[in-house]
Amino acid sequence: MSDHTHGHTGTHEAHDHHEHHQSFWSKYVFSTDHKMISKQFLVTAIVMALLAMFMSVIFRLQLGWPDHKFPILEKFIGSWGKGGKLDPNFYLALVTIHGTIMVFFVLTGGLSGTFSNLLIPLQVGARDMASGFLNMLSYWFFFASCMVMTAAAGYARLRIGNDVVVGEHGLVHRFSIARRN
Repeated sequence: MSDHTHGHTGTHEAHDHHEHHQSFWSKYVFSTDHKMISKQFLVTAIVMALLAMFMSVIFRLQLGWPDHKFPILEKFIGSWGKGGKLDPNFYLALVTIHGTIMVFFVLTGGLSGTFSNLLIPLQVGARDMASGFLNMLSYWFFFASCMVMTAAAGYARLRIGNDVVVGEHGLVHRFSIARRN
């Protein structure tokens, strides 16, 4: 047997300094990995589904028992649930925002974003999506639009009052109380 070393003298531990350790932010928040992005889409869609489900419970209570008063509504929605009954305009706003969240942020964005990011690279045999950065941006635009919709739901709740009435075909008309009579 010869005493030949083949050019490397160290052990495998000497090569550990080449590994890249990702921080929490680069691994979980601003990840370009398609599997992590699909998990982000899924978690965001679940949170939006829970928000839409909460809205659904509120307006379905009123729809299921129109003559019954629910004092807990006043605790959750304040002046739009005075005396345990929903304001009619707030009811219409809840139904509309609930439907929009369910269609655009749970079904379309959540499910297609989750499963397309997870499955397409695996089905075609790729290691990742073609452009990880654009894939990451698609999630963050989805997340930003979820925040805008959530803020719009709060804004719609604040704006519905005596001067805003939902008219025919869902059109919003503004007029003062004096013109109402």
